Amino acid sequence: MAAFTIDQVCRRAGISRGLISHHFNGKAALLAAAYDAMTVYLDDLSASGISHPNDDPAAALRETIEANFATDLTNQPTIKAWLAVWGEVAGNTELKAVHRKRYDAYRANLTGAISAVAKARGRSVDAGQLATMFIALIDGLWLEWCLDPSALPQDEAKAACYALLEPHLGPLRG
Repeated sequence: MAAFTIDQVCRRAGISRGLISHHFNGKAALLAAAYDAMTVYLDDLSASGISHPNDDPAAALRETIEANFATDLTNQPTIKAWLAVWGEVAGNTELKAVHRKRYDAYRANLTGAISAVAKARGRSVDAGQLATMFIALIDGLWLEWCLDPSALPQDEAKAACYALLEPHLGPLRG
């Protein structure tokens, strides 16, 4: 991430290099903390329903689909920031650890919501595999928006998510 420098962060935040050095052990740690903050924000938007799927598991999945396409998440600057950070994950062990922790938690919550819907409807599914497929679909749709926002309207993207889940779980749209 060539554009991500400590000096640039200090300038934009209006703080000294010493303050960054006091709180973070280098650029990798700062980037990992930034990524963690980004994922907390994403979790707050998209995972609130799937954290408590027993209240209404189908509604939790609907809420997750809607939140993943909220304008806070699907605007060009946000998606470009995600892609830039994702590009750093493979070569940064601190960032990779944060990514793994957050991904595993999101996948576990999503798996739980899918399992709850399937159980309530008497269906048998591999909830973990379906959760992985759902996450991969979302990631792919976000990538497509980053490349060309006009290529896929939001309602079509949401419809793709329902098309993935509904054959396994039954109707989910409210």
